[in-house]
Amino acid sequence: MGRRAFMCQLAALAAVAGTAASSSGGALTGSVNTMTPSGTNDGMVVSARARGLVFGCGINGPGLLDSALLAAHVQESGMCVPIGQGAWAQTHPGPTTWDFAVLDRMWEWAQSAGLPMRGTHLVWHSNMPAWFASNVTPANATQCMRDHIFAFMGRYKGQFHSWNPVNEAVFSADARPDGLRHTPWLQLLGPQYIAQAFTFAAQADPSATLVYNEFGIEEDSTAAARKRHFTLQLLQNLKQQGVPIHALGMQSHIASNSVINATKLTAFMNAVAALGLKIFITELDVKDQTLASDLALRDAAVAEQYHSFLTTVLAHPAVNTVIIWGLSDRRTWLSGQAPRNDGLPVRVLPLDDQLQRKPAWTAITNALSRR
Repeated sequence: MGRRAFMCQLAALAAVAGTAASSSGGALTGSVNTMTPSGTNDGMVVSARARGLVFGCGINGPGLLDSALLAAHVQESGMCVPIGQGAWAQTHPGPTTWDFAVLDRMWEWAQSAGLPMRGTHLVWHSNMPAWFASNVTPANATQCMRDHIFAFMGRYKGQFHSWNPVNEAVFSADARPDGLRHTPWLQLLGPQYIAQAFTFAAQADPSATLVYNEFGIEEDSTAAARKRHFTLQLLQNLKQQGVPIHALGMQSHIASNSVINATKLTAFMNAVAALGLKIFITELDVKDQTLASDLALRDAAVAEQYHSFLTTVLAHPAVNTVIIWGLSDRRTWLSGQAPRNDGLPVRVLPLDDQLQRKPAWTAITNALSRR
């Protein structure tokens, strides 16, 4: 989708949301809706629930305008998970202005569908508004972070399944001895910004489940091994400080040819669980850009990777939540992020662009069902 069309859809969505965009004042009313959605009799979520797992699929703002896709979400998914929504650039466009229109609309749809909703990233180095660099200093950065977290979480207090107070803070390529990424927050506040974000999140909503979310820790590679090392070191430091943190989120954007070493990954998950943390699979998808163009072969390879990875991680008792980063190929970030060289549409999610179930759907369902 071109940028113009995307922006037009967002504008339409904001118009539907109407007065949902507002200042930070006033929380939305309501409670977490945990009833079973109608129509969910054989979707992926049924297998997940039978195994005691929380299961969801991501959806972006334009997806809320797609009635057929929404119906498929009710059938297949047990949770509404925002994609591409909630970053500062969208929710905090000015130093004293806020815009929750799309997230409000998403929350309203989730309530109507009987789905709980997951929160988004509260502190992240990416997608920051232009005003941040010229307005935030070491002297006011802590207050700025606190104000943002309290305004955002306060609006949905007690209503969301979980939040990511900090996203992607580890990046060993930046060559710091602690493995932390050089972010604006690190430059302003030092490494303690991570603990501060979790502490503010717990204060803003004491009932919230707080997740540290990270990518690139699943594969059997030198880079992933370093990422696992520094991520575990960060989690250990947070726990030693008494920081309120409840889970590690493993994003799990994996390629069809990624090698997953079950022994090494399980050892890492054991170390995370030993800290008293749960493990969420937060953004699972499988890239197909290097696979042959033949649809049957491509679908089979993607399906096999889903099944192999999920079978490995779901064998660990600390894993209690699985989120697929989208539901249908008609709306996936990988169309732009990891397109195919042959120009063919990507086929990376459980449903195709016509919302038909693919081998990936069967593979995920079988893994959830221990088959």
